[in-house]
Amino acid sequence: MFEQHQLKILDMDSDGQATAKIINNSKIIKINFDKKNIVFKKGDLVSALIKTNKKKIVKIIINKKLNIYTSFFGTIIKINSKYLIVKKLSSKSEDLYTVPLKNVKNSYLKKIKMGILVKIREVNKKKLEIKNNFLKQCDLLQIYGRLNEFDFFSLITIDEFDIDNNFTEQELQEASKLTFIKDNSRLNLEHLPIVTIDGKDAKDFDDAVYAKRLNNKNWKVIISIADVSFYVKENSLLDKKAKKRGNSIYFPNMVIPMFPEIISNQLCSLNENEKKLCFSVEIILNDKGEKLYHKFFKSTICSKKRLNYDEVQRLIDSNFNKHILKNSELNLNVKNLYEVYKILKKKSEKRSLDLSIDEKKISFDKKGNPCNVKKIYQLESNKLIEELMILANVCAAEEVQKSKNENVYRVHQKPSQEKMNSLIKSIGKPYDKTLKNNPTTPSTFNLILKNDKNLNEIDTLNQLILRAQSQAKYNLVNIGHFGLGLKNYVHFTSPIRRYSDLMIHRRLNSIIENNTSKNDDNLDILKKTCDHISQTERTGISAERKTFERYSTYIYSKKNEKSFDGKIISIKKFGIFVSFDKNLVEGLILKKHLPKDIYIYDFKKERLNGEKNKIVFELGNKLKVSIRETDIFNGKILLNFIKLL
Repeated sequence: MFEQHQLKILDMDSDGQATAKIINNSKIIKINFDKKNIVFKKGDLVSALIKTNKKKIVKIIINKKLNIYTSFFGTIIKINSKYLIVKKLSSKSEDLYTVPLKNVKNSYLKKIKMGILVKIREVNKKKLEIKNNFLKQCDLLQIYGRLNEFDFFSLITIDEFDIDNNFTEQELQEASKLTFIKDNSRLNLEHLPIVTIDGKDAKDFDDAVYAKRLNNKNWKVIISIADVSFYVKENSLLDKKAKKRGNSIYFPNMVIPMFPEIISNQLCSLNENEKKLCFSVEIILNDKGEKLYHKFFKSTICSKKRLNYDEVQRLIDSNFNKHILKNSELNLNVKNLYEVYKILKKKSEKRSLDLSIDEKKISFDKKGNPCNVKKIYQLESNKLIEELMILANVCAAEEVQKSKNENVYRVHQKPSQEKMNSLIKSIGKPYDKTLKNNPTTPSTFNLILKNDKNLNEIDTLNQLILRAQSQAKYNLVNIGHFGLGLKNYVHFTSPIRRYSDLMIHRRLNSIIENNTSKNDDNLDILKKTCDHISQTERTGISAERKTFERYSTYIYSKKNEKSFDGKIISIKKFGIFVSFDKNLVEGLILKKHLPKDIYIYDFKKERLNGEKNKIVFELGNKLKVSIRETDIFNGKILLNFIKLL
């Protein structure tokens, strides 16, 4: 049965898939491309028929654009005593609007300057005649800084995605009353040389780790996670806010934390040389990586060193040279952790999808202006922590299954047949035969990646396989985790920044306290919570991606005199998408900007064929490009084609 809804279109990708918000409940949804739908664009308010089956959306029909005044961004280009003139922020639009100053809040009047960004909304009034131009009247909703000011791109993304980025005075007061409490009933681990290992810029430390070789050649691993559940009680103001946010969001230059910083960076963060309350798990492994035993318990720890990934990698590369980390106990602990990692890695390589996707980072100068895009290469030290966290999450999944209550699992379905068909079409020979002749498992994908002899194509293969994957989410039904190759998986290791983990901590706590027979959870509320935190995660990922695109577009808007080597990563009827400058950024070459010809789009093989010049553009082609046009607000780069390489 279809229901009528109003949707706000938040974003659209190159495949025509849109992200939208349902107006009446603020739920964020995905709209797959459908040529039967009316044409709509980002920012539109539309009427839609939505069909659901067991609360899952199965069909969306966009049937009407709604004529309603929506807000948009612009820059002030003129100020006088009576009005502002604002130019709509867009690469092509020359639309001008006016804001009568008599309607502007007094608090905004002092901040108004030439060239700054503002958010405005049309009002249903007559146009004003200003120097023979008839301009639409607008209300001034918000004032931001200039295009290159420190927080600009993050702030407009926060606004665009309707992200809650403020704590109320009552919430902050509740947080300020929380203090460290010594708990003698906990196991004291303060004597152990426990360490944290995180990125250089990290400020909230969820996890601390320790490993020891036992006499019988087995390994003891202790993974200690910040005990947020001890401080943040269910249904408190802070708990309700954390549940609403679902997760922390990490922009290039700021964080929207799930909890106030007094909790996330101070009280619960496992800072160096500070006593902290933790939820720990002790795990015994044999030399094959098989888990022989695990036990969860409450603890007090004191991290002896705040290490970052680069420092640990230097230790690994130096074969744990004692002159780098001069404390022998800490050195031995990190060495033991590395030995455990190697054992776990051998085991995980046989079961999990081994994609190699390097992260990218925006660098800022001393004034806070974005200046560069950098790759963050995955080090062994990153993977060390990743394997340990997966191990702890598996133990938590097995433990919560002892409870009769419903549990919040982290699940990941295998790729749909539709996505597999698309991958087979895109990946081409000889890999298509591997996909057709083998079951859809992580091992099948790994076989392709392992057997590829052309290292230059490995990025393309990784991206194509990544595009084929389903999206992981939270669910009460345990269907396993395809990507990790695990039957049981939950999130336990990051309660400072993920609400799902806080829920698992509470379930584990009830098991420790022998409340396993208790079964008073409201199933409907739990299901809604799973849907909600899955959606807040997707919203966060989309917001982080959009902000990165805006910063990177701003950076490359200053490089229009340069040419770059690139590679085709996607081909559509209207043009080709290119990853360029060592795969740091992506841009689009419109079909009309390719060498003059009639191009036929081959949907099955995903390529463009030139009828006269016989030029063929297909996935993986190398080419030289330059910057043609940048749309900073939308984070889009248009490229010029120079030549095939």
